[in-house]
Amino acid sequence: MLTTSVNGRVYDYNRVVGGRAFRGLTYAAVGDNDDVFVVTRDQAVVDILKLTIGSDLDDEELITSFRDGREENFDDTWPTCISVFAGLVYLTDELNSQILVFDGEGNKLSEIGEPGEGLGQFNRPSGISISSDGCIYVSDTLNNRIQKFSLSGEHLGGWGSHGQGIGEFDAPWGISVGPDGAVYVSDHKNHRIQKFDQDGNLLLSFGEYGAESGQLDHPSDVSVDSDGDIYVSDWANNRIQIFGAEGDHIANLTGSAIELSKWQRQYVNASPDVYKARRRVASLEPETFFALPTCVEFDKNKSRLLAVDSQRWRIQVFDKVNNYGDPQFNI
Repeated sequence: MLTTSVNGRVYDYNRVVGGRAFRGLTYAAVGDNDDVFVVTRDQAVVDILKLTIGSDLDDEELITSFRDGREENFDDTWPTCISVFAGLVYLTDELNSQILVFDGEGNKLSEIGEPGEGLGQFNRPSGISISSDGCIYVSDTLNNRIQKFSLSGEHLGGWGSHGQGIGEFDAPWGISVGPDGAVYVSDHKNHRIQKFDQDGNLLLSFGEYGAESGQLDHPSDVSVDSDGDIYVSDWANNRIQIFGAEGDHIANLTGSAIELSKWQRQYVNASPDVYKARRRVASLEPETFFALPTCVEFDKNKSRLLAVDSQRWRIQVFDKVNNYGDPQFNI
């Protein structure tokens, strides 16, 4: 489905961005204007790529690689999630259990944290999000807690422990600070989303294990738009689920990529063997769908959703359309 219209919301498929240059694509974060920063990681190369994604079809350009000329930035690292604030890029490094801070051109500026279980220490951190007042929130995944820091790396607090109860976690992953200042956490192995105030008091919890609408299977990320709608990358169910501000289920997006991305199209057209092989398959329909989406990022500046389709090395882009008029047909 290219246009999903439900409960007064309209999500209109825009295009797909990605391809072989994005091997191991894991996460994406929106910067200023059209800037988007993505994490790529595979066994050979890990990197952060800065690109622009404009509003129009094929209006995307690769600007820079944080690794080019600075391979030492990523020696013995395993980057996971990023957040962008005031032109700086904050990256969680699962392998070294710390946060790396870069400027927008890829120069490493500082590090926050170290391995451990104490305050300000991490055990394989993943999700990271920064509030409008400059507080960093991190999913300290294997310590089963959320930690809070200043931009300079000062530890400000945190909450959580291992379990299934209120305010407890089992491998929390994606995290997002909403426009209301609340902190949303994808509680990965508890198959739910938990919402907290900035002091860790639970405000809302929704989701349970399963494949029906409203149920979750290892959610990997969460994002919130200015209307309060909540987007969840329902990882093992291969879909994006959309919920209202109170956790009421609105819609599912299962993928709409009816064409190749600009860069993948160039690759296929440049290789006659690949081109022919693709035309011999029984159906191209599987290319349309999500395969283990790891990230959802709502770009409030352009009112669009970026969904990282990790197994296909691409981002599917959906516009949230206001004042959409349903077409009238004379039958």
